[in-house]
Amino acid sequence: MAGGNFKRSTAEIIADLLSDAKVKRVRDYVRSEEFKTERERIRQNAADRLKTVRNRYRSRKRTPEAAARERALTLRLAEVEAEAAELRIRLSELLEEEEKLRSELEEL
Repeated sequence: MAGGNFKRSTAEIIADLLSDAKVKRVRDYVRSEEFKTERERIRQNAADRLKTVRNRYRSRKRTPEAAARERALTLRLAEVEAEAAELRIRLSELLEEEEKLRSELEEL
C-alpha cells in the first residue's frame, strides 16, 4: 500500500469511527455537564476516601515498625483469604462431582 493510500484509508477509518452513532453518543456525553458533574463527584469521593485513610493512620500514631508489622500481617491475611477462596472453589467442584457420580450410580 502506497503512503498516500495508507493515509487516505486511515483517514477514512477514523472518519467512519467518528460518524458511528455510539461514538457520537459517547462524545456528546463526555462533553456534557452531566459527565463533568459525575467526574467531579467521583474525584471528590476519592479525595474524601484518601483523607479518611490518612486520618485513620495518623490518629493511631504508630511507630514505623508497627506500621510495617501491620502491612506484613495484612499481606499475609490477603494470602490466606485467597488460598481459602481457592479451596472453597475446589470444594465446590468436588461436591458437584460427588453429586454427579451419585446420580449416575442411582441411575444404574
